Amino acid sequence: MDTATLSGYLDCIEEQGYCIVENAIDPDLIKELTNSVAHLEEEFDVQPRGNRAEGFATKRMYNLLAKDRVFWKLPTHSNVLPFAEHLLDEECLLSGTTCMHIGPGEVHQGLHSDDGLVSVSRPRIPFMVTTIWALTDFTAENGATRIVPGSHKFDHEPRKGEEVEHIPAEMEAGSILIVNGGTWHCGGANTTQDDWRLGISVQYCQGYLRQQQNQYYSLSPEDVIEMPERLASLCGFTLYKGIMGHVDGASPGRFLGAAKADEVAYAAMRTENGVAES
Repeated sequence: MDTATLSGYLDCIEEQGYCIVENAIDPDLIKELTNSVAHLEEEFDVQPRGNRAEGFATKRMYNLLAKDRVFWKLPTHSNVLPFAEHLLDEECLLSGTTCMHIGPGEVHQGLHSDDGLVSVSRPRIPFMVTTIWALTDFTAENGATRIVPGSHKFDHEPRKGEEVEHIPAEMEAGSILIVNGGTWHCGGANTTQDDWRLGISVQYCQGYLRQQQNQYYSLSPEDVIEMPERLASLCGFTLYKGIMGHVDGASPGRFLGAAKADEVAYAAMRTENGVAES
C-alpha cells in the first residue's frame, strides 16, 4: 500500500474510528484460508460455545498461527500491518488471531470496544487495532460487524442498556475492516436462513500490553524458529524498546534463533531520542 493511500485511510480512522479497505485480499489467499477453516472446523469438531459474547450460532477458533501456517501470512500482510504500525507503534504486538463463522439465527453481540479493559480515561490513544478479514460478503442480514462511527472519541465505554445508533460495516469478500480499539462495535445478527458469514480477526496491541491470546504457550518452539523474524517479533519473541520482555538480560527469541543475537536488554534500550547509553 502506497503512502498516499494509507494516509487517506488513516484520516478516515481518525475521524470515524474505522475504515474499509476493498480488494485487499488476493482471491487465491481467500481460497487458501477458506479451505483451511473448513478443514480445521471438521478436524476439531468446532461448535458454537453458547454464550452472549462468543455467540450461540457462531463457530470460533483462536490462536490460528498454531493451527495452520497459511495464517502466518496475515499479521505481516502489506495491506494491514502498516495500520497497526502507524496507529500503535512499530514495536506493537500481535494480540490475537480468531476465526468467526457466524451462522443463521445468531443474535447480535453487545456493544463493546476492544481495548475497554485498559483503565485510562477516554478519549485516548488507541491501545489496540482490530482488523477483520472478510472471506465472504459481509451484509446487514448475515451478521456484518456493526460500528458506532466516531465512538472512539466518546468519554466512556458502552453502558448496559445504553441506546446508540450503529451501522453495518457491509463489505465484499476480499475486503478488510480496520478498527481503532476504542471504537464501539459488535458482531451483527444473522437473520438469513442459510448464509454463513466467515471472517478472521487479526488484532494488534501496544507492545507494553498483555496480549489477548497467549502466543508463547500456543506456539511450538519449532514454529517460532521457522517463522519470519518480523512475525516472531509481533508474537513477542523480541524485546520491546530494547528492555521489556527479556530473559536473563537477553531477547527471548535469541534462544530460538528468532531474533538478532546481539540484542541484549538495557544495552539496546530504545527511547524517543534513540538508543539509551548503558
